[in-house]
Amino acid sequence: MQDNVRIQISALLLGLVALSACSSFSASSKSVSSPFTSSSKSSSQEQAYREDVRDYTAAHLQSGGKVDELRRQIGTLAEKYGITDWENSEATFQAIGAGLAKAGYRQVQVDAFKQNMATTPTQAEWMQEGYDSEQ
Repeated sequence: MQDNVRIQISALLLGLVALSACSSFSASSKSVSSPFTSSSKSSSQEQAYREDVRDYTAAHLQSGGKVDELRRQIGTLAEKYGITDWENSEATFQAIGAGLAKAGYRQVQVDAFKQNMATTPTQAEWMQEGYDSEQ
């Protein structure tokens, strides 16, 4: 099981490296003031961000990772998508909640995780919404 999780994490990290390269190229060719504006392209970018946060959260938790490291990695991931204030991003916390569901967390585990990860009641609510949406 641990080998499978390591493979998933390795694949995710490779994807993040590729994403980083694409982001660097894209950033050099244009300037974007808001990461998610109202266009189909940005909507697919938001969906990709949500999926990456969900998948990273699940892999991180399944491998026994700590909350502080998860925060740092989500910050790095958000930066790659041009999100500077991920701590106030509904999309981020809903994706974290979806990651909890993907990791197989039960509600009691979700409740404990929210206490450790959320710094505001709103963040906890967003995580719960993301978790519930995957049930």
